[in-house]
Amino acid sequence: MVLAMSEPTKKYKHSRSIYISYGIGGFVDNFFTAAFTVRVIDFYENELLLAIFWVGLAFGLYGFWNMINDPLLGWISDKKFKFTKRWGRRYPFFAIGALSFVWVYLFIFTVPFTDEIGMFIWLLITICLFEFLYSMFIVNYLSLFPDKFRSIAERTRAGAQNTAWGVLGIALGVLIPPLIIVYGDISSYIIAALVVSVIGFIMAILALPGMKEEEELIERQLRILEEQKEKDSFWKVLNYGIKDKNFLAYIFISLGHAVMTVMMLASLPYWNKYIIGSSDPELETVMAAGFLVAVLISVPIWTMIGRKIGNKKAITYGTLITTILFIPLFFVSDLISTTIIIALIGVGIGCFWVLMYPTFSDCVDDIVVRTGKRNEGALTGIRIFTERISIIVQAVAFAVIHPLTGYRPGAPPGPNSQTLLAQFGIRLLIAGIPMAFYFLAFLLIWRIYKLDVAKVTENTEYLKQKKL
Repeated sequence: MVLAMSEPTKKYKHSRSIYISYGIGGFVDNFFTAAFTVRVIDFYENELLLAIFWVGLAFGLYGFWNMINDPLLGWISDKKFKFTKRWGRRYPFFAIGALSFVWVYLFIFTVPFTDEIGMFIWLLITICLFEFLYSMFIVNYLSLFPDKFRSIAERTRAGAQNTAWGVLGIALGVLIPPLIIVYGDISSYIIAALVVSVIGFIMAILALPGMKEEEELIERQLRILEEQKEKDSFWKVLNYGIKDKNFLAYIFISLGHAVMTVMMLASLPYWNKYIIGSSDPELETVMAAGFLVAVLISVPIWTMIGRKIGNKKAITYGTLITTILFIPLFFVSDLISTTIIIALIGVGIGCFWVLMYPTFSDCVDDIVVRTGKRNEGALTGIRIFTERISIIVQAVAFAVIHPLTGYRPGAPPGPNSQTLLAQFGIRLLIAGIPMAFYFLAFLLIWRIYKLDVAKVTENTEYLKQKKL
């Protein structure tokens, strides 16, 4: 997927194929985010009939595992190893993680147990292994961005490619499994998982060229590591990261976006079965298609807005608009209205999708200006850890709201299969909680985050002068 850009070629250091290849990494990320988030809880609760308490407990422990996993992997990847001079800091970890986690996804659905304890243990082990390898992939993928793409123009182009491929990934992650899945047929879920893993593996291979670190980048990394006589401890990096108000604001804005993503995606099967009342999984693809088209249309619009008024102002407008657009989901119940509303939400969240990587890079640059040290890996690990708190939010929300509203697991699809209270619980999960978190994101970017166009430009010039 190639996005036409109007800037002269001389503004860009890398070939178009490198931007595309890097963007494909965004496809892999979002493809599995969608396939994992939409299917796993629904599969275990409604197909295997594992009690939501055990599902929630597994995902809660999985979320706490991320507290150690993500920041620590980022801190480790910041270090110098024997292979760094030849392969760089990020590429080896990225390649190992990307080419392996895609296959662990399949094992999540090949459950060899029928008792609750066995299913719980299998779920916990497979999702934690999936997360470990996924983190090895995503932490290094995101850490490379601010170091590889140095100028605002480069970051905007790479961000636009990432968004376009990422949106395609998230839409296909929602769209493909329902073409294979039959409600009530566990083997169809396994086949769908196999298809997802194969597609993910092929796309991960295509993302490898975009992640390669050129000689000049490796030399700069090694020089900076040599100049840093003492490598900051993990706790020191964590400390100055969480004390930086711009970085802290950003990671909680990113958490709001992540909560919105997992809550909406995980709720789609429930919405299709019990709000629309359909027994056809393919209707989920209709909603996903509306979302895909809308976000793709919004990409050039938000890219242009971001360039014109800066990342801070653009995200301020985008988060406020998106918050408002969630409200109709409390009232609509048919496929057409749902698709239209989800499409409009897609236009709104396209803003953060386009600008989240350039904005993260702005935060990293600001920290480098003040510390003189590059620790993108550890900072990215903190960011990913914060985003993965969304999994805990999702697990707790489902585990609490379903019992409180009288949701009946495994009930046959239909508009009257669940009580009105249970249906309200589904609406709360798909709209109420995401809306609350997105409104928090709006307040943070508006009142706390201070990296406007002038400050970002000043930091960029300083880093060029200091060769950082």
